[in-house]
Amino acid sequence: MVSTTRRTLVRLRLALLVTTAAVLVTGFATVRGVQSAAETVRDRTAQAVVEVAAAKSALIRADRAAVRSFSSGEVRLAGAGTEYATQTALASQSLTRAAELNEAGDAGSQILRLVEGLLAAYRAAVAQADAHYRQGGGEVVGTADLWDASSQLLRSPDGVLKQLDDLRSVQEQALARQLTTGWLHPATPALWAVPVALLLALLCVTQLYLGKRFQRLLNPQLLAATLLLLGLCASMMFTLVAAHRLATAQDRLTGVLAGWDRRMALTDADGQDKLIRLVTAHCRAGDCGLTVAAAGPAPTSVAGAIPDEATTAAGTRDVNDRLEAAAASNQLPLVVPAVTLAIAVLAGWGLHARLDEYRFRS
Repeated sequence: MVSTTRRTLVRLRLALLVTTAAVLVTGFATVRGVQSAAETVRDRTAQAVVEVAAAKSALIRADRAAVRSFSSGEVRLAGAGTEYATQTALASQSLTRAAELNEAGDAGSQILRLVEGLLAAYRAAVAQADAHYRQGGGEVVGTADLWDASSQLLRSPDGVLKQLDDLRSVQEQALARQLTTGWLHPATPALWAVPVALLLALLCVTQLYLGKRFQRLLNPQLLAATLLLLGLCASMMFTLVAAHRLATAQDRLTGVLAGWDRRMALTDADGQDKLIRLVTAHCRAGDCGLTVAAAGPAPTSVAGAIPDEATTAAGTRDVNDRLEAAAASNQLPLVVPAVTLAIAVLAGWGLHARLDEYRFRS
């Protein structure tokens, strides 16, 4: 009887220590993994999506500014205009930033290279249109060059804007993939929850065994270890909260971008309308009627509410705040090992005391 009891106590202590080690490893790995994934989404993937949208918005504004300059005759004095230069520079900056943040792998890199080449060709075409327009009697040729730049290089099925849509799509796919795989997979909580449940069960079984065998209601050390484990379990819920915050940030980002898209569509429609009017005004004897007709009429309205720039900026800040909150777990990677070490010490201490007591009785 004596040897059986001692053997049971030793086995219980070993099981508690092994399970505590499992809680330490899985808990720490999960916390660091979720935090790292949240930081990647916050600092790279979500920002890449925003930068691509910003690049498209800037290009649409730049094109409209160029058309306005040609329509007003300002092109003779200032070329395509200051706004055109500013917006194309902003587009280039956003594309550079998107390339640095790219999380879509080779697919994203290939589209980025293509967009950069098309953008350079577009800027060269606008510069050529500017040069021709300034020449005496070159208004028709300059306008035709601007039409080719705007309708072919920018808006054709293979143009810059379509490529930017594709680039944003692959970045959004990368974002969705990051939020549903790896450490953010819906099944990830089981990785730490199962060892925690096993350790909790072992602590309860050990407490009951000691109470029955040694006629003591509670073991203070094991009780303290159990309370610490429950506190650790509550802290680990941060991983679930972080995943939820990332999902809500993604939904918010989708809404912000949808409103931004509507504003871009309205700006683009205004630019196309002015371009069609400009080309029509310089057509001679209907020479470019088929060209303009093939482009179709510019849309006059966009379905849905059109947010202003301040609203879009506020929405973007809200997304960033949600992402920041999702990644805010700087202390938790330190809490997990500290608490599990305390649990191991308490569990070992509680059983050691009973082993000493049993050896004394024997």
